Amino acid sequence: MRTKRAAAWAVVVLMLGAAVGGCAEPSDKGPSGSSAKHTKSHRGPENKPDSRVVEDDDDHTVLELSDGRQVSLRFTRRGLEAQHRDASDGAWSARRTVYETGIKPCGGIRAKAYRDTVWLAAGFGAYCRDGEEPQEVIAAVATGDLSSWTTDPTKNYIPWPKARIRDGGARVDFVHPSTLFTTTLTWRKGSGFAKVATEYKPIHPWFVGRWRATDGSQQLTIHQVGPGRWARVVIESRTGPRCKGSAIVSGINQYDLSMSNFKLDQGARTVYCPPEELKYSFDVKSADGPLRLRTIGNHPKTVLTYERVG
Repeated sequence: MRTKRAAAWAVVVLMLGAAVGGCAEPSDKGPSGSSAKHTKSHRGPENKPDSRVVEDDDDHTVLELSDGRQVSLRFTRRGLEAQHRDASDGAWSARRTVYETGIKPCGGIRAKAYRDTVWLAAGFGAYCRDGEEPQEVIAAVATGDLSSWTTDPTKNYIPWPKARIRDGGARVDFVHPSTLFTTTLTWRKGSGFAKVATEYKPIHPWFVGRWRATDGSQQLTIHQVGPGRWARVVIESRTGPRCKGSAIVSGINQYDLSMSNFKLDQGARTVYCPPEELKYSFDVKSADGPLRLRTIGNHPKTVLTYERVG
């Protein structure tokens, strides 16, 4: 896990560094640990960065804005510092601390700008440049005269591979998409950074509803994604020992559904209440079913078949 995160950070730095130059840029809680509300907002069209990178290496980046001003960002022993100047031949301002930490920096500072709004992401980790993942990743934004920076205070480890600017520079969304959910950290002019929000991807509608095993042994009720939550399945026995509980379900594609974090509410666990998370998954091939519980592997075997009852 450590090396994978470190590798992900390195790829992010390279990809976004290239993009800047080209511009001349499981629980029901979010990965940061803060409660995440699934809210829909009317997002305006994205504003494309209009800055360009003048200098860039693992410890230092100089960004030139569309009006000719330049911003210098540098890792130091104290963390991350910034300077700015009016033009390429002007005097640099005094250094200002963007983020103070005693942890060593990772390689590269990612920065972009649109008009007078500048945003960045940078990582820190004791052995980050030796293959370990970042221990802290910060996002920061400066606007106007660039004399001060607003920094995300949560010290996420999320690498923030994308940043999208909207509303003419009044809003910046730091975005981390994954297979099952998208995590967003939003900065707004006047209010600063909001809490990290996690938007869970809905499962395919073919799965949603109430299903009964053809052998009469149990019933499933599969619920779609709700506000700030994963999709869930409720499993209830209909014959034999009493067992009722619920679990998170997530789908990699429209045909397969995996289950995790089962919580027993009544009775005792039985053979398929719940099915073992790493051995079984659900699948459905059409809108009218049937739903099947199948073993995972090269030669999957169906162990239970369900018919839709609601």
